[in-house]
Amino acid sequence: MNLQDIKLAIIGLGYVGLPLAVEFGKQRAVVGFDINQKRIDELTSGHDYTLETEPEELQAAIHLRFSTQLDSLRTGSFVTWAQARSAPSAPPTMCRTT
Repeated sequence: MNLQDIKLAIIGLGYVGLPLAVEFGKQRAVVGFDINQKRIDELTSGHDYTLETEPEELQAAIHLRFSTQLDSLRTGSFVTWAQARSAPSAPPTMCRTT
C-alpha cells in the first residue's frame, strides 16, 4: 500500500479530532466522523463554533469530508478515535480496516 493511497477516518470532531482531520485533509483523503448532525452541518458550511479552526483552514482541507454515517468509515484504511482523555496515560485508539 502506497502511503499516498491511505485514507483516514477521524472519529470525533472536537478540539482534538477536528484540527487533526483538517491538517490531514489538506494532504490526503480523510473522513471526519461525528454523531452530531448539527456539528457536521456546521463544519460542512465552513464554520466551527468551537473556534478550533478558522474558516480558511476548513476551506484548505480539500480532501476532507464530514459524515455522521457509519458506512463512511468503511472507506478508511486507518480509523482513529480522537478524543480527550481524562487519564493522561491512556493511549490513543487506532485500528486498521480492510
